[in-house]
Amino acid sequence: MLKQEGKKILGTSKPTILCMFSGGIDSTGVLHRLMTSREYEDHPLIIHHIHIYNREDRARAEACAVKQILNYYSRNIHKEFLYTESIFNTNGFAPLNSNRFPFDMDTCAFIAGNICASRKDIEYVAMGRTRTDIDSVSENFDDRMNRAQGIFKGVLSLEDSHPPTYIFPVVKWTKAEIWDSLPERIKQACWWCRRPNYNVELKAEPCGKCQTCREVRRFKHAGV
Repeated sequence: MLKQEGKKILGTSKPTILCMFSGGIDSTGVLHRLMTSREYEDHPLIIHHIHIYNREDRARAEACAVKQILNYYSRNIHKEFLYTESIFNTNGFAPLNSNRFPFDMDTCAFIAGNICASRKDIEYVAMGRTRTDIDSVSENFDDRMNRAQGIFKGVLSLEDSHPPTYIFPVVKWTKAEIWDSLPERIKQACWWCRRPNYNVELKAEPCGKCQTCREVRRFKHAGV
């Protein structure tokens, strides 16, 4: 059952973990570990999803994945959690004719910082960094991660307490290894495509062409 109240969700002395959750493979791998691993079983858990509206148009697909995945865990795993959500909309940037829009990592850092500022019991922020990310040096992942952490700490710079620490529960795993670790029903619910297509019933379908679709195709047995 989702818990919507209480400062210490589980009533334990362990510090609270904030999980920034998109419904994608990486963040679902993080959530699965937080929900099932003994390492995290006594930590109160807050799960936050950001409905990110931008030109990639993933918000509807991700929201559907998040709903299905959280329903699975609430019914099958006996761990309480608090679920919250927010909206970040940059569709209004269109008249700027810009090729850039905020990275998801930066948006998550900004929202996470504000959540941590209002919840002093949070000591850890769980994010979906993987071994695949680390090996993908061509994308300057470390530079983007350092910038995101700078945003996170900047939001908290006026707070009296030390900022919470980012943790990466699946940092030693590749995306393929994360996929293999997930229950079948969670695999069916996960979303990964950066630029989904929507059919006449507004159901999201992977484009099959974006970088993530090509990456997932290498290890996912069903067609993308």
